Amino acid sequence: MEPIKHALVLTGETQSGFDAGTVWPALAAYFRMEPDRLKADLLSRAPISIKESDDLGKLQRLQQGANATGAVTELHEVGDQDNLFVLVDGKPCGPVPHSFVDDRVRSGVWPSSISVAVVGSSDWKPFLIPSSPATDIDQQATVAFNVLRPDSTTAPIGAPAQTPKPKPAAAASATPDMRMSVATPGVAAATSTAPGDLLPEGGIVHAGFWRRCAAYVVDSFILSIGMVVVLGLLGIVTASLIAGDRGGIAGLIIFLGYVLLIVGIWLYYAKLESGPGQATIGKRVMGIKVTDDKGQRIGFGRATGRFFGKIISGMIMNIGYLMAGFTGRKQALHDMMAGCCVVFKDVEPGKPLPVERPKMPWYGWVLNCLPILGILIMIASWGYVMSMMMGAMNMGIPNSSMSSSSSMSFPDSSDSDDSSSSSMSSDNEPASSGVDENEKAAIGAGLSAVFMVATSTQSEVAGIADGGGDCPTEDRNSSNSWIEAIQLGGISPQCTVTIRLSSSSDIPFAARIERIEWTYQGGGNWRCESSMASDLLPFACN
Repeated sequence: MEPIKHALVLTGETQSGFDAGTVWPALAAYFRMEPDRLKADLLSRAPISIKESDDLGKLQRLQQGANATGAVTELHEVGDQDNLFVLVDGKPCGPVPHSFVDDRVRSGVWPSSISVAVVGSSDWKPFLIPSSPATDIDQQATVAFNVLRPDSTTAPIGAPAQTPKPKPAAAASATPDMRMSVATPGVAAATSTAPGDLLPEGGIVHAGFWRRCAAYVVDSFILSIGMVVVLGLLGIVTASLIAGDRGGIAGLIIFLGYVLLIVGIWLYYAKLESGPGQATIGKRVMGIKVTDDKGQRIGFGRATGRFFGKIISGMIMNIGYLMAGFTGRKQALHDMMAGCCVVFKDVEPGKPLPVERPKMPWYGWVLNCLPILGILIMIASWGYVMSMMMGAMNMGIPNSSMSSSSSMSFPDSSDSDDSSSSSMSSDNEPASSGVDENEKAAIGAGLSAVFMVATSTQSEVAGIADGGGDCPTEDRNSSNSWIEAIQLGGISPQCTVTIRLSSSSDIPFAARIERIEWTYQGGGNWRCESSMASDLLPFACN
């Protein structure tokens, strides 16, 4: 006889006499999870199965430890029936065993008409006890359920619901040597947001960094045509004025011409993004648009603020733009400043939200490669020109002069680095990481370049994982002096990109031999972990 499988269900409730403010941090510590992750991955979807096993004793020990923190958990037989998602107060919860739903319906806690969907399906139907006549009700969820990054604000934490009286808690057992494993549906149910509701997080609703980058390439090409025309006319007019000895007027026209260019670029973005289409030509090509954080059309004033906010995004080494790759709503810094989001074109308030993330079209990747190709051509051209200039200079310099140049001495850079490092560590008050502000700024600048290298590699790995291929496993070298090696690995679809920093004395001591690892979560999202202190990183990690 095969052993019976059981599931441990976290109900999302607290026992009588326990405060939710202490229960959930204690439960997170027991499960060895960050409190925010417990909130986002489990509590926002409770009731939810947190562990299934044939070993009932093991589940009972896990339940005892969880109940000892003040959380309410229940054990239910899984059986041969499918696990279900349940629509509780308009919010998709679960998955939970069929027997759990049956128990709550029979006890009167939930009505028999409560909507459920089998895991992997988007077909929501009423849960009916076998003796009840079957009916068909088409009911959809009313809030977004993101299987990649659940929105932790959709469910009150610790709020008591109408449930059977919880079982008494037992003494806590040892910390479980397991990691939480939560099932997710193959396709999320169709969802919608009412006007005035904030858009949920996640890549199903919001356009990611690379799609936005491709749209920017198209817009830049269109604007460059206008710039060539304006600058060409300016050149013709100013040349004729200078030839007529009217240089003062020529200078004024050049100034007005550049003002005209800035105004034209501003109006291009602000008018189109606040217009009926809510998108520039590039964004329309990529199937995305600009909205406020509630999914509504923005006005011209907000579009103007968003445009000039890009100046700040670019001033900080373009990190403001890179934030679109790892923030919850895929917002760049100027999006946050203006309260805007860049979403897929089908997102409308009060209408069903997308149930899956649209795939990047092939021409999107081509557009993303064009700037990289342009940079490589520029670097190669610059190197070629410099080599030609150096060759020409060497041909015209006498040998004695060259010999004299070669015998010139320079200070030992390693000695300079060491002395600089020692003075930095002694002059400034150390931060929480023990690193002074000067060295921290140097580390931030160096890691920004490292992050750009990682982003390029992540794009390649994500394409392989999304295409169903196996994760590449290899070590790569990099021309970046901060990088010792780039290691690729993992088990599909959770591929990993690990960057080991160099041990060279050319980089600050606090960054040497450190590690930064990204794990692919699907849908263009990555989870970042690092051995470095978080205040040393110029991007979100740990």
